[in-house]
Amino acid sequence: MTESAAPKRTVRLPSWLGPWELMLTALVVLAFVLASATNPYFATADNFAITAIGALGLCLMVVPMAWLMTAGEIDLSVASAFGLSAAIFGVTLRAGLPAWLAIGVGILAGAVAGLVNGILVVDVGLPSLIVTIGTLGLYRGCAYILLGNEGVSELPRALTSFAQDSVPGSLVPYGFLAFLALAAAAAVLLHRGAIGRKVFAIGSNPEVARFSGLAVRRIKRSLFVFSGTVAAVAGIAYSGYISTVRATNGTGLELVVIGIVLIGGVSMYGGRGSFADVLLALILVTVVTSWMTLDDAETAVQYMVTGLLMIGAVVVPALAARIRAARDRRTGGRS
Repeated sequence: MTESAAPKRTVRLPSWLGPWELMLTALVVLAFVLASATNPYFATADNFAITAIGALGLCLMVVPMAWLMTAGEIDLSVASAFGLSAAIFGVTLRAGLPAWLAIGVGILAGAVAGLVNGILVVDVGLPSLIVTIGTLGLYRGCAYILLGNEGVSELPRALTSFAQDSVPGSLVPYGFLAFLALAAAAAVLLHRGAIGRKVFAIGSNPEVARFSGLAVRRIKRSLFVFSGTVAAVAGIAYSGYISTVRATNGTGLELVVIGIVLIGGVSMYGGRGSFADVLLALILVTVVTSWMTLDDAETAVQYMVTGLLMIGAVVVPALAARIRAARDRRTGGRS
């Protein structure tokens, strides 16, 4: 009498950990190892603190962009809203308004900028890509009208301390803690909250979502306001980091923000994405950027590398899908 063979044990990955997460994790580890091996200043606590402080504005804007693109929309004007809100903050501060009121006016300006995008997209029915390309130029132009080539450098000490200093006894920046709080709340709400399920449903099929009773228009409009508001906070915080407000603040950041979300696997068409993947992509781009900065790489080279990563994020899943489809056809033909 022969004993039955023991059943084979299969190792199962956690449900949230898939091929894309594994690939991004591998790229982060590879970039970290290579950067540490080629530059002795990279893997230091001081460099990590400086990188976290400098990337605060970018990190903040990635959060609402991930939500917006999951809902099937896009906001190319975030960096311009970033600059315009900071410019309005600087102008009102120079005019003599109290610091807290100037900050409030700047944040309100960002919310209004987001609302304008939302109205044009949701209520007028224009494509978000076209609308936000237009407001990208509009908001940046308004910032130049307000400040021209001048800058506002007399900023409140509380703002510069928040943007530049770390928690006493550590190298953890105050701003980084604010980002972690926002990212944690956004991740939980997107993947565990009712609003997150609605955003995924809207991105998958807005018509079905509308017939299911979801307030599609209101949710999309709110996401644009969220994007503009966070861009304003990021712009004002960045002004505190560099201790000056200029109309050029944040120029070009919109492509990096969108690139990070795409590298994180969020679909351009909405309805698919993981906030954990977006955070991995954010870490990857930040690590690579810090590495290139330490090696004195030009800004154009940094944008080129980010662009290559973004193209890879679109091309690799498409190739994988075609390979799977071809394999399934061959398998089906044999059966």
